[in-house]
Amino acid sequence: MLRRDFIKLSGTFLAGASVPGLISACYYNNNSNPSLTFPQGIASGDPRPSSIAIWTRVAPSNSTISSTNVTAEVALDEDFTTLVLQQKFLVTEQSDFTIRVIVQALEADTFYYYRFIANTGVVSRTGRTLTAPLNTDAQDIHFAFVNCQNLRHGFYSAYRRMINDDLLVDDNKKIRFVLHLGDFIYETLNDSLQDPIDAQLNPIRNGLQDRNGNLRAISSFPDGATTPDGTAYANTVEDYRHLYKEYLKDPDLQEARARWPFIHIWDDHEFSDDCWQSEANYIDSGTRSSTNEPSQPRKIAANQAWFEYMPVNLLHLDDVDADLRHSKEYSFTAVDSSSNLIINDQNLASNSDNLAAIDSMTIYRSFRYGQLIELILTDNRSYRSDHAIPEDITGNQPGFLHPRMVMPIDLVNELDAGNTANNGNPDIFIVAGGIVTNPRYSSPPGSILGSKQKQWWKDTLGRTDAQWKLWGNSVPLLRLLVNTSALDLGISDVVLSTDAWDGYAHERNELMNYLIQNDIRNVISLSGDVHAHFAGVVMNNYDDSDQQSTMLEFVSAAISSVSMFAAVEKFTRRENPVPFEQQLRSLITYDSRQTDVVGDNPFVNNLNNTLLNGTASGLAAAQSNNMAAINAAKDPSVNSHLRFIDTDAHGYGIVAVTTNDLTIKLITIDNITSDPGTLGVAIKSMATFIINPTRQGDEPLITEPVITGTPPFPL
Repeated sequence: MLRRDFIKLSGTFLAGASVPGLISACYYNNNSNPSLTFPQGIASGDPRPSSIAIWTRVAPSNSTISSTNVTAEVALDEDFTTLVLQQKFLVTEQSDFTIRVIVQALEADTFYYYRFIANTGVVSRTGRTLTAPLNTDAQDIHFAFVNCQNLRHGFYSAYRRMINDDLLVDDNKKIRFVLHLGDFIYETLNDSLQDPIDAQLNPIRNGLQDRNGNLRAISSFPDGATTPDGTAYANTVEDYRHLYKEYLKDPDLQEARARWPFIHIWDDHEFSDDCWQSEANYIDSGTRSSTNEPSQPRKIAANQAWFEYMPVNLLHLDDVDADLRHSKEYSFTAVDSSSNLIINDQNLASNSDNLAAIDSMTIYRSFRYGQLIELILTDNRSYRSDHAIPEDITGNQPGFLHPRMVMPIDLVNELDAGNTANNGNPDIFIVAGGIVTNPRYSSPPGSILGSKQKQWWKDTLGRTDAQWKLWGNSVPLLRLLVNTSALDLGISDVVLSTDAWDGYAHERNELMNYLIQNDIRNVISLSGDVHAHFAGVVMNNYDDSDQQSTMLEFVSAAISSVSMFAAVEKFTRRENPVPFEQQLRSLITYDSRQTDVVGDNPFVNNLNNTLLNGTASGLAAAQSNNMAAINAAKDPSVNSHLRFIDTDAHGYGIVAVTTNDLTIKLITIDNITSDPGTLGVAIKSMATFIINPTRQGDEPLITEPVITGTPPFPL
């Protein structure tokens, strides 16, 4: 297929900003309801100095229509009196009637307005977008970063809060773009929500109603499939398209996408929970051969739907470095669900179906914003190796064990190191609920980025001369350790999640040491995935007594997905718990009504305290609910790299970059379970960090945050 033909069939069009010829007799029926014709709204994305992507979906009037015409207009003013583009395009069912126009030859650092006109004359809402400044520009840059928006768990009030606040600030402080770090959709429908032990502990409910009294729910999949426990998940391109169409009906999300250009990367739920390459991870027990879940057709389908519904530009327009152009648009490939999982020396499952599925589209890419910012986005799913500890080791174990949560750090590190463990002499047998054969004895060390993308990451960071290097990194680098070894229960220290970089410490150490060895400074990771706010210092090796700080990381809580605290709280619940299970659970939460009640919520989020101050402090809190006892039991060696934590938050992050410093605000909103409408939800708290650039030889520093509003316990 010729490339030009492919671009047309995929719903992507190239257009120059020069008004190629005004379309005559174009009468706009403004009395019609544009939501009937453009039900998913409009969007723009991937801003560069001279180009921008604009997007919409034109709903067909009936199922027999296979194509329709739509006109795209771009102008310098909201009244569309100064047009720079007016062009008609053919939109077909092959792209689910979505259209993406890459508008070129634009002016840098300029606002543009855009809209779409259906062949019936119905006009979409008007969108506003903003191109990036020239690389020589030193102006301030403000933007937001967000992630994780499960539609069924709550409302998107965070977007409305962002919009309302942005309307009030000075023009030079307004948000220029929104960085979305993934989990834009969730691929399951009827996974169980948190069933709280008390309404005050966790108010998430089924049956949320919006501002109009409508149930916040998603209708059944056109096709779908179910896991052994009955969870329905997307299985075909029609299923994934269905999710995007449902999610994009949300009015607050539509408003945000119309106000700002978005820059998107994905995480796991755009395809499959905790996925790696083209493998799903729904089954957590049994033998390894039975838990392989090859899902190459699903990966192809997920990639296609993401490409159709995201306003992305993967065509290398305005790329700074020609030899670092790796991204490419989606291309359909016929694959089967091959289960051959022989891992090659690049950590890829070498069966042709897997390689074809992950190669159907490449989305890691970078953006330059003047002199101040190089924004690097990595794909942390398509090239990663399997999780360090396979399900056949953990799946049948009793108690709290889970193949990707709360896992012993020593075992995780040993298996992640593969054939490099113990200085290249890995143990043939390991202890994991008994003596078992080391499944990673001959495997290469684990990887999240994969070899090709990792080299691109190094080359891009090593080459850029931007003052700040920002990494859009969908899973956190920060170590989140619980020092359970201090409980004298014979339990080693554990990390909360091996699906994040804590499960791939070997590669994390490699990347951090690369920064040190090449004196690459002022690197900051912006992350999400774990449904909590975190801020801290990333070390070159958390297990080294002579560890060195290399960069900073700020993790934003979810827009609406259930919080880390609520998830861990449910994970540690037991019927008729034995004493040691009660003790472990008290590190997560306790009922303060048995002691001194402070505030309206008797159930205390003790997870914050346990992570910040150690298990002794966590137990002291549960036993006394007394701040003096909590502080006296602190262990300063536990997670000393963390500066802020709120594991029961929902919200977003705001970044302000100037020539003098960088300011990051982690904003916690008040409530996700009611719909406040256009008034917006209140801000519960805000943690503000001011970061100064480091000079050669200096280690990055992060000060204690300034917290306004109600700080999370125990801060």
